[in-house]
Amino acid sequence: MTYVKEVILENFMSYEYARIPLSRGLNIITGPNGAGKSTILLGISIAMGQSHTERGRRLSDLIRIGRDVARVSIVLDNREVDGRRPFPGIRSDEVVFTRIIRSDGNYLYEVNYRASSKAEVRYLLGSVGINPDNILIIMHQNMIESFNFIDSREKVKLFEEALGISGLRNRIVEARERLAKIASEEEAVRRRFRDVESLMEKWRDMYRRWEEKQGLISELSRLEAMYAWGRVRNMEAELNSLRDLESRLRDEKAGLEEEVSRLRLSLREVEEDLKHLYAVVRDSFRESSDNPGLIDELISRIDGLRLRYGDLRASEAVKTYRIEVLERELRELGEKIRRAEGEVRVLRMEASRYHEIYPEKPLSEILGEIRAVKKMLEKYGDVDETAAASYEYYRRLYEEYRERLEEIVENRDRLYKELEKRVRRWREELERYVSRVSDEFNRILARFGATGYARLEDPEDIETARLEIYVGYGGATPTLLDAYRQSGGERTVAAMAFLLAMQRLVKSPFRAVDEFDVHMDPRNRARVMELLMEYMSSVGGQYLVITPGYIGDYVRDAHVIVVQKVEGRSGVALYSE
Repeated sequence: MTYVKEVILENFMSYEYARIPLSRGLNIITGPNGAGKSTILLGISIAMGQSHTERGRRLSDLIRIGRDVARVSIVLDNREVDGRRPFPGIRSDEVVFTRIIRSDGNYLYEVNYRASSKAEVRYLLGSVGINPDNILIIMHQNMIESFNFIDSREKVKLFEEALGISGLRNRIVEARERLAKIASEEEAVRRRFRDVESLMEKWRDMYRRWEEKQGLISELSRLEAMYAWGRVRNMEAELNSLRDLESRLRDEKAGLEEEVSRLRLSLREVEEDLKHLYAVVRDSFRESSDNPGLIDELISRIDGLRLRYGDLRASEAVKTYRIEVLERELRELGEKIRRAEGEVRVLRMEASRYHEIYPEKPLSEILGEIRAVKKMLEKYGDVDETAAASYEYYRRLYEEYRERLEEIVENRDRLYKELEKRVRRWREELERYVSRVSDEFNRILARFGATGYARLEDPEDIETARLEIYVGYGGATPTLLDAYRQSGGERTVAAMAFLLAMQRLVKSPFRAVDEFDVHMDPRNRARVMELLMEYMSSVGGQYLVITPGYIGDYVRDAHVIVVQKVEGRSGVALYSE
């Protein structure tokens, strides 16, 4: 276990230069008031980087008048014990912590005369169990007396910090801060969630109307497709009818032309027969044939052929006329077919915009339905065409915020449980420590003919918890320790007893107390000194006591340093009998 071997003060307050050796066990610094006793402990505190010292005053005010720089150093023992040094990372037998204070406000740290930082100093000291901010490690002048005036809620914090359980409070504070952040976030998300929900409802109504409109548009498109393809089918049917008629007329014309050809062949045959008969009749008349019956027969045959020829010519004329009529009709029909083919192409092009679908009802009925749907669509003229996209955007946003809220609530509930767990752990630890300190406090008070105890009030919350100390002297019932119920000496004894009771639960190689006995009578002071000696023998380590009072027989068991001030300069000397 390490200890402070020496304190070196240079241009520090009333010290021009002083080296103050300390030893293991009990060290007593004594001397008249104003000699510079407390300055030694202040220098130790500053070298260790004690925070409350820096908050109490400007360090530059501690520089000796007329100087620009002050140095305070403490030398700690670093010799090996059982093959291990207190500061394993430093090989030298001593570790020197130095604080340099400049009048320009620059405050520097050194470790073994090497530039360092406060963080490194605090880390190294912490590694050997020294926490200079713990009020039980270094109790400055008037700290014991002022302890009685501290609010009972603040006493709880000091109690926690001194016994090293303030981390439990910090964890509660941290959890509360996280809960506050979560609550703030939850409120913001809920507010945004409500806004998004309202917008989503608005767009959902619009979206429903948009869907109805789209349904009507889809139905209109279906009807228009049916109408368009119905017109194509009807026009194609008409075209096919015209083509069928054309085919029939062409067949009829072809048949007539074939018949006319046969008639003309027959006419040529009749004409040849008539020519032959006329020739026979001429020859008969030339030869004066005496066969009149032959001539009559020939004439009869001629008349028959002439009649047949006339019939054939008439039939030819009729059929030729019919062919001419058919040709005219075919020309007109061809023109109709071409127009119909053109209309079919146009209608097919128009219908190609739609999926091919053919109606099972008359086009007039479909056209009526189209008019009815268009009339219904007029009611949806105010529908925002972005309704679907807007509704989908806010719906997704709504789901995101809903999921985020569920996550926040889950985290909040989990953190509430964690907070309850942390509060319970804090309360249990605090009550356990208070109980132990209370028992020790009462045991110490018995040395002074007094009784007392400590009690934790309203321990359900760190903000309301109070540490109340009760003490009674001369057989009196213990009453609350405060600035009004006890005398100054009684308060000091009680505070010292309580702090010593707490000290038994703290492990540190170094402790110091400054002028604990200011308000004590000689008898109580002697008892406290005995208590300190007893305490030192039980817990070990190094103890530094500053007192202006009489030392007495304690010199035999203590390393005593006497402080004097001569002509504004403080100096020290070791006490010897």
